Amino acid sequence: QTARQGAEIAGNNLANASNPIYARQRVKIASAVAIPTDKGPQGSGAEVARIEQVRDHAIDKQLVEEKGVTAFLEAKQRGLQMAESSLGQSLDRQSVDAGDAYSTYGISEGVTDLFNSFQSLSASPTSTTERQTALYSAQKLTDKFKSVDRRLDNLRSSLNKEIKADIANANAKLEQLAYLTSSIGNTELVEGAANEIRDVMVDTLEQLAGFVNVITTTNDDGKMSVFISGEEFITDNVMTDVMKVVTDANGYHSAASSSSGIAINLTSGKIAGAIDARDGGVVDLRESLNTLASELITQVNALHTTGYDLSGNNDTSLDFFNGTGAADISVNSTLTADARKLQMSASATEVGDNTIARALASKLESPAANLNNMSYSEHYGNTVSRFGQELSLVNVQLNDQKAVQNMLQKQRDSVQGVSIDEEVANLVIFQRAFQASARLITTMNTLMGDVIDMKR
Repeated sequence: QTARQGAEIAGNNLANASNPIYARQRVKIASAVAIPTDKGPQGSGAEVARIEQVRDHAIDKQLVEEKGVTAFLEAKQRGLQMAESSLGQSLDRQSVDAGDAYSTYGISEGVTDLFNSFQSLSASPTSTTERQTALYSAQKLTDKFKSVDRRLDNLRSSLNKEIKADIANANAKLEQLAYLTSSIGNTELVEGAANEIRDVMVDTLEQLAGFVNVITTTNDDGKMSVFISGEEFITDNVMTDVMKVVTDANGYHSAASSSSGIAINLTSGKIAGAIDARDGGVVDLRESLNTLASELITQVNALHTTGYDLSGNNDTSLDFFNGTGAADISVNSTLTADARKLQMSASATEVGDNTIARALASKLESPAANLNNMSYSEHYGNTVSRFGQELSLVNVQLNDQKAVQNMLQKQRDSVQGVSIDEEVANLVIFQRAFQASARLITTMNTLMGDVIDMKR
């Protein structure tokens, strides 16, 4: 019986050799109860004391933590990469010069083209063609500002929806974990080691860590408690709390304890990574672009309203740009309908004067107080440089993190993973033991027959 059960366990290990969550099992063989005789206790063979699961709990605990960190970095990286895509260009993360950071038309090129068109217009201030070119450059730039702002806003909304869905998914994993821990207790109370259920429980715990930062404790009775950011959600195998979605005044979601209402400060896991990207890099990028657009509107309008058009008229209410920022910036429709109304002269009697056009052209490299005393190109270059460096840092951190996680995974596989060669060797050992035991039984049966024949 002992050899047969040992062979069956080896066979079970072989069957699960490709099961990623399976921890190999071993039969713990002990001496059977001795039979008292007048010569002293006589051994009666061996028996299976228990079926052990080969696990390194320290590595398991470490992997739960590391998988949470990996999920955080992956979610943040994904959010920042989507923000990069919203720019419509690929960042050169080693470059600080925005002009060198892109290979296609972007905001940097748009700003440069606009002020270059003002420079060209200053050379031919009465040219309708040059005026149309300036307006066309301005329209391209405003369209780019609005499309980038819209994409970044949509990205925040998408991340926000994912966060809400992931909180629900984390609650489902919590519920599953509570059920499994309870099942382990009930099974081991009646039937012995619940090794297969423990495999699923460890895997579920790692999946939960992919959403939130989780810590577990076990009491003297083997019952588990689960904490998320210090808040207890499972107490002694019983689910006592769930996470709820809370929404701020701007409609953005985060997690809180359903029972206490206390906000959960997540530091790892997919949810924390998405929140970090949504409220960090994406917001900073959008606000910086909005500041750039707002300053562009203010400065260009301030000069344009002081000039005169080709008819010698000055309209102090005729702005070059409409709107207040990147979301609603546009070129004044009055100007696009009649380019002659562009107010590029500083004199009502000299329509060929280029003072305003030259002043606008000089703004490209002029520092602005609202841009931290940087020019337009410097401000945008600084914006994309900081964003690119943040994304680059996340990429480096994620590569390092994956290396650590893979190292731990290999260490765990070396402990609990199934070695086919080892299991086949064990199978041969148990086969030989079974055959020897069968031979012993046959021999004892023959001897008993001889004794019976002697009595006859």
